[in-house]
This record gives sequence, C-alpha cells and structure tokens, in this order.
Amino acid sequence: MKEGERQVAPTIDGIRADHVNRYRWAAKALPAGSRVLDFACGIGYGTRILGDAGHKARGYDKDNEALAYAERYYSGAGSIFVTADGTHPDPLPEADAAVCFETIEHIEDPRQLLKALRESAPILLASVPNEDIMPWAPAPGITTAFHFRHYTRAEFDALLLECGWRATQWHGQAGPESEVEPEISGRTLIAVCERCDPVIVDLPRKHIAILGLGPSLDQYLEITKRVGGRHQFCDETWCINALGDVFACDLVFHMDDVRIQEIRAEAKPDSNIAAMLKWIRTSPVPVVTSRRHPGYPATVDFPLEDVLNHFGHEYFNNTAAYAVAFAIHIEAKEISVFGMDYTYPNVHDAEKGRACVEYWLGQAHARGIKLNLPKTTSMMDACYERESRLYGYDTVDVKFDVQPDGGLKLQFTPRETLPTAAEIERNYDHSAPIAKQHLTTKG
Repeated sequence: MKEGERQVAPTIDGIRADHVNRYRWAAKALPAGSRVLDFACGIGYGTRILGDAGHKARGYDKDNEALAYAERYYSGAGSIFVTADGTHPDPLPEADAAVCFETIEHIEDPRQLLKALRESAPILLASVPNEDIMPWAPAPGITTAFHFRHYTRAEFDALLLECGWRATQWHGQAGPESEVEPEISGRTLIAVCERCDPVIVDLPRKHIAILGLGPSLDQYLEITKRVGGRHQFCDETWCINALGDVFACDLVFHMDDVRIQEIRAEAKPDSNIAAMLKWIRTSPVPVVTSRRHPGYPATVDFPLEDVLNHFGHEYFNNTAAYAVAFAIHIEAKEISVFGMDYTYPNVHDAEKGRACVEYWLGQAHARGIKLNLPKTTSMMDACYERESRLYGYDTVDVKFDVQPDGGLKLQFTPRETLPTAAEIERNYDHSAPIAKQHLTTKG
C-alpha cells in the first residue's frame, strides 16, 4: 500500500472526510439496490459504504495487500473484493453502475479501463483532481507524486467522451473536508456519466505530426530521437493504419470499414490485414474510421458531416487525406507529415492519393497553418531543390533571399549553358511514373 497516498484506517471514522463523503453521495445518487463495480477500491471502505446503503458492491484493486486489509476490516453482506489490474482488467460482470474515484489520475493511459467499464455498466460515477484548482506537481514527498496528471473539466469531459461516456451532471468538492456539491469548481471534479457512442472532441491542438507508411517516415524517427522524444517535437502524433501498433501515438486513422477488412482477413488469415484487425480490437488509443462496429471498442466515427459542412468539399480518396482535413478542422496551428510519399514505381493508379493530400495541405496553408515536410518526400515536390520546383525558369538560376520580415527577394541570373534538345525532351517526358523519376533524380 502506498504510504502517504492511500487512505488507511480500520474504521471509516479514520478516513478523510472528502473521501467518505464522495462514497456516501454515490450511494444516494445510484438507484436503490444497484449492482456496483468499485474501481479501484483500495482498502474497501467505499465498497463497504455502498454495501451498507443496500447496493451489491464489488470492490476491485490490483493491490493484494490492500484487498487483504479490506477483507479484514470492511467486508460485509453487501460487499465483496476482487483482484484486478485497472489498466488491463479481466472481463467484468454485468452491473448497473461503476464507481471510479481516486483512480484515473493514477493510470498513465486510463482509456482501456474506462472502455472496459463501459462494456459492463451503463452508468459511471468518476472523479479526478481539478488541474485548474490543484495543478499537477509530481514532486517527491507529496501525494501527487503518485499521479500521472490532473484534468481540467474540458479535458476530463473529452477523455470520457472518447471512451464512450457522456457526462450528464458535474459535481465537485472544495477541499479535504468537503461534501459533494453540484457544479462547484473545487479541487475534485466528479462526473455522473451515461454510456454513449465514443466520439473525438474537437479540442484545438497546436502541432500535429501525421505519419504515413512511405519511406520518408524515417525522418520522423530521426527527428524525435534527436530532440529527445515525440512530445519535444509535437503536441500529438497521429498514425495511419498499421503504424498505430508501431509508434506511440494519440490517434490512429483507419478509414477502411473493419467489416470489409474482415472479409479480406478471412480470405488471407496470415496477411498483414488480419494482424492489423487483431490489434485494432484492443487498441489503447482511438481508431478513427468510417463506421464503428461492435467488437472494436477503440473505433470512433470520423465526424464526416461536421467536416463536410466546415469545408464544403467531399474530396477524400485515401485515409491520409481524412487525417489532414481533421487536423485543419480542429484548428491545428502546425502540421508535419511523414511517410506520405505516394512513391510507387510503375503503378500509376496507386499515386492518385497524392493529389488529394496535397489539396488538403493547400487548404491548411491557405488558413495560415504552418506545414513541415521531410526533404525526402515526393509530396509537394519537397525532394527537389527549391529552385527546381519553379516550372518554366529553365534559362535562369533563381536565388531565394529571405528578408528579415520573412518575405522573399528573388535574384535571377541567366545561365551560360542551355540544355540540349535530348535533355529538354527527357524533362518533358511524363510517361514514366513520377516516383521513378524522383528516385532516379535523388540517387
């Protein structure tokens, strides 16, 4: 048991008042005689309060020492205790409600727990420390040293919605001796939630890196290694398809309908599609897709209607384009793209997605969003030298001088030697795939 963090006393009178009051409030807020799951119950005083109020309460905790204490001091006719890991819980029994107090802030990624509770119960009562009142400060010797983070109300609401919980009431507690009060902005936030379909909340992100499967993906790895990690480079990382099981990320975009992918996987059980479906079923992060289906709790519907109404254009012929458009939709300030090269030698049709992604990158640039592309990608001709991206300036060298205000001043120098007729015709020859030309040009 964690000294200084967990409430430990053989009687409820020895437990801090705000902890006790939270459970007594929950006992009254739930329908009479509810089957309640209490995650993580600790030494079990809260489970006992729920049981004494007439509920059938099951207390879950991963700490066997704490559960032994619970059995000794807080077992009762209405309460039982079960060992479980809050980050990878076993299948839970069907219940009428779940209680999750003093828990979420202790889990680095609580989404899997919240989704597991959603599969078991239609009602959730959950609390977190309020970042606006009690900022997270993980210093040794204070209780928040055992926390991974605290939450503002907006952040907690977004987390709950992402995991399939809609907050219908908000309560709070002002301090360590406080009762639970409605709509109070105290040091503890408490949400009363009902089960809903998971959604992605359109909270603004500043810098988003979007990872595709092309060769310039290597540049993301090099940059993040060099700067000391992905969060030193960007605020969020979004992955396309199978990369969600390769890189640490915040969102995965897989716009193919999983039912269609299941048909492909059934035809080829040893394929990469079959392997990808396996991890999508247990993904710890949201998987944005065209249509969510039962059996894939991490999948979230792409907000197509909102995005189309925002832009007025229905031009999406590949998954990466949806990801870029969504980044614009949520008002990102900077977008970096890696692995979106569309470099498929001798396969012209496979490159059609490049134009679509470039269109949406153009939409981003027009809205003042900063764009970053690796120099090895064919996207927007980034793999060419800057001067060679200007069509038509074949008889002059163009020099770019960046001015103090960020503007450009161009200098034109006539070339002394002009290309031969054969060189000119080779440059005009578009019969070979662009990717092959680029690979040859770059060596």
